[in-house]
Amino acid sequence: MQQVSFKMRVLLFLYSTQNLVGSVLALCGLGLFFAGVIVDWWFPIVAALYGTAWLALPHDKALEFQILNESTQANLSEGMDDLIKQSKPKLPVEAFERLERIRVILNDLVPKIFGGGVAMNSVSLLTNAVTRDLPNTIKNYVALPPAFAAIHTVEQGKTCKQLLIEQLDLLEVQLTKIADNIYKDDADALIVNGKFLQEKFHEVSFQVS
Repeated sequence: MQQVSFKMRVLLFLYSTQNLVGSVLALCGLGLFFAGVIVDWWFPIVAALYGTAWLALPHDKALEFQILNESTQANLSEGMDDLIKQSKPKLPVEAFERLERIRVILNDLVPKIFGGGVAMNSVSLLTNAVTRDLPNTIKNYVALPPAFAAIHTVEQGKTCKQLLIEQLDLLEVQLTKIADNIYKDDADALIVNGKFLQEKFHEVSFQVS
């Protein structure tokens, strides 16, 4: 589960409904104090007005979800950018080209999958592929000496460079399948909506031809 950073906690506090309403009530209490309506116990009264908002209003989960959601999107995209930037000097051109294609797929999908309406298994597959499988694949390759990776065969007569390309191709294919499934759902929804509109606005004629 993603941990909420201190900065996010501050944002959640400042923009929460409880804080906004509590601040308004507290200002009203201060207004009464400066107007001379209340003199004694003004500070406990102001504090109580502010505290009333926290006790009476429900916790603002929607804002917390939005901030965490946006952070997750940024983390995925920025993580991909950092991976490409750091590994580019040690990767063969063919591998870099595949990473760029994967980045394009990711950038197209990230806003959509975190916007809701996408099956959780697709979200899980995508995030695992980008945050775990892809970095591990690149990490294992860049740890090898370039000459060894390009020349020596290690499995089924293939070099580490060839194995890297195969693994990146596999990841790209899997991400493409995820994208196709998501876009297919959108296309199906569009078709259903079109049929609904046709039925709704279809002119009914009562004349006998």
